[in-house]
Amino acid sequence: MTKWILKCMTCGEERIFEAGFNLTIFGSKIYLYCKKCKANRDQLIMGCVDDTCPTVKVDVID
Repeated sequence: MTKWILKCMTCGEERIFEAGFNLTIFGSKIYLYCKKCKANRDQLIMGCVDDTCPTVKVDVID
């Protein structure tokens, strides 16, 4: 499990989100529930807690 730092784009609340997959495959944002807003909001993916974020491998075909 990787601990990700997410920040609500509406209220600015930061939180830790544990996921068993790489969140960067969604780009820089993910749509999740915000406890402070009490609604589903865009969450900015800030990075990982322990700086061991997985990276997306892309195979380039020439």
